[in-house]
Amino acid sequence: MKKETKRKIVLGLKMLLMLVLLVLFTALVIYARKQEQNIICHEIDVHIKNGNEWKFLNEQDILAFINNNGHNIVINQALKDIQLRDIEERIEKSQYVEKADVYANLDGKVRVDVSQKIPVYRVFNTAGVSYYVSENGESIPISSKFTPRLIVATGNLSSQGVESIHSDLLSIVRFIQGDDFWEAMIGQIEVEENGDFILYTKIDEHRINLGNTERLEQKFRLLQIFYGEALKNVNWKLYKEINLKYKGQIICIKN
Repeated sequence: MKKETKRKIVLGLKMLLMLVLLVLFTALVIYARKQEQNIICHEIDVHIKNGNEWKFLNEQDILAFINNNGHNIVINQALKDIQLRDIEERIEKSQYVEKADVYANLDGKVRVDVSQKIPVYRVFNTAGVSYYVSENGESIPISSKFTPRLIVATGNLSSQGVESIHSDLLSIVRFIQGDDFWEAMIGQIEVEENGDFILYTKIDEHRINLGNTERLEQKFRLLQIFYGEALKNVNWKLYKEINLKYKGQIICIKN
C-alpha cells in the first residue's frame, strides 16, 4: 500500500474519531440538560467575601434577596425555573454589594458568591450628612449593624466639585494606608474652603497642612524627617500647625 493511501486512511480515521467524540459530547450535553430539568434545589450556599472583616451584610440578608423577601422561595424549586440572573440583580441593588455571582449545579445546590463594597474612609460633611466612600469612590450608607474604624473626612464635602475632592481624598487615604506609620498616626482629614487638605494626628491634634495632593510622597517624607530629627529636642505640642504646602519646605506655626 502506498504511503499516500495510508496517509489518507489515517486522516479519515482521525476525522471519524473526532465526529464520534462530537456526537458523544452533544449527547451528554442534551442528557445533562434533561436531567437538570428534573433536579430540585435543596440547598443554598452563600459565601460573602471578607464577611468576617466587613459585616454590612450577613447570610440572612442575602437569603432575603434570593427569595425576594419571601415572594419567590428558591428551595424546592426546579433548577430550570430559578432565574439566576434575576437573583444576581436583586442582590446587586444593595448599596453594600459590589458584585454577585449565582449559579446552580447538578446536585441541586445553588451557590451565591457576594463581594461587598470596601469602605476606605468615612465622611462627616458640613451639611450634617455621613457616609462611607469605597475603594472605587462609591458612596456607602451608614449601617446600624456595623461601624468600621476608618479615617474620617470632614469639612467642605457638600459643594460642587465634590467628586474631584473625593478623588484627591482617595489618593491621600491610599497613601496613608500603604504605610504602617502613617496609618497609625493619622486619624482625620479636613477639607478647607480653599481646597487645602488638613491632617490631624491621633496622638495629638496638631494640624498638618498638605495643601493639594501634588508631591504627596515628598511631603510625607519631609514630615517624617521632621518628626524624626527636628522634634528630638522640641515638644511638638509647641506647634499648632505644620505646613507642607510649599515645595521642599516645612513651615511650623507655634501656638
